[in-house]
Amino acid sequence: MVSSTTVLLGFVSGSLAALLPRQTTQCTFYANAVGLDGNPNVRQDTIGQPKIGGTFPLAKYIIENSSLKDTQGHTCIISPEDSQLQCTTGVPQNTVFTFSNDFHILHNDNSKWLACPSSGPGNDGSQLIFSDAKTDKTGCSEIELLAGGFGCTALGRPETTPSPKSARSTPAPIPKVENTSAICPTDISSGTFQFPHLIIPTSLTNPDQVSGTSYTAYISASNTSLYTFDIPATTPYLGTCSLIFQFPYGTDLDPSVPKFYFSGLEQQELSGGGLNFALLQGAVSNETSANATPGVQTDFGTKKMVPGTNMTVGTFPCKNLNGRGTVKVSSVGEVELDYFQDSRRQAVGLYVVPCA
Repeated sequence: MVSSTTVLLGFVSGSLAALLPRQTTQCTFYANAVGLDGNPNVRQDTIGQPKIGGTFPLAKYIIENSSLKDTQGHTCIISPEDSQLQCTTGVPQNTVFTFSNDFHILHNDNSKWLACPSSGPGNDGSQLIFSDAKTDKTGCSEIELLAGGFGCTALGRPETTPSPKSARSTPAPIPKVENTSAICPTDISSGTFQFPHLIIPTSLTNPDQVSGTSYTAYISASNTSLYTFDIPATTPYLGTCSLIFQFPYGTDLDPSVPKFYFSGLEQQELSGGGLNFALLQGAVSNETSANATPGVQTDFGTKKMVPGTNMTVGTFPCKNLNGRGTVKVSSVGEVELDYFQDSRRQAVGLYVVPCA
């Protein structure tokens, strides 16, 4: 069986959030099967069977009053006969559906589901979804269903227990964007790293607006964040440096740290969305607006954001950031990440580390 990963979402508040409004979201959501390669989307066939993979249209759902429904208004239940998840009409609700704090879809407070091979006429290679109460688990994989789009945050954060850490697998490391013979850390656990001395959110909808400095980064379709690093021209910053992004599970953060908000899982899967990282040609100040942002010197490309992963954004000669250098992080495909930049070892954030 394949263990699952977890995403913890949260909300960021403050006066700056009022200046940089978050995109309006809806209460409906997509779902992804976490635990299978690529975290594939949930689809639904013409007879109301939610499926993973295949060629049927993407399914969109809503949870209201502990009831799960598709956008056709069909009530989704777990069949008492074979434990299959089905959406149909004329049947009473028999399952309590809720969200965990990390927006996994729970059935009767249980986050475990099964993805099992589909068979019969018209089989398109997809998998059916069952609760873990299914008796015959032959060929099935254990999964969790993660709400994508996260419009369900409009319903309020549920007071339920997040998925236990013991159910997680260690994420596969994401490869570096450049080949290098240097050995580069993928986190800040060594204590030798540089954190941004300035974070400047800018508004794409009000490109001349000056928002000043912030401890919170806002990255969305309407907001870009600029990070300024002051890298010393001394040991160990004389050779190769690595730009890394730490993205731990929300449940691993210090309780005193504000929870982050992450949205766009389905955009990453369907349209190549993510966050774009670029080293700029010049420095910025707390008076920099979107229109005054310097041009791009090095584009590290668009990265898929995977909570629970420490990602190497790119490697480069440290001298490229000696003195002062700025990295711009922007949204691609309406992916959104709002978070408090911290320097604890288990923290969400963008950092520069020296390579050996």
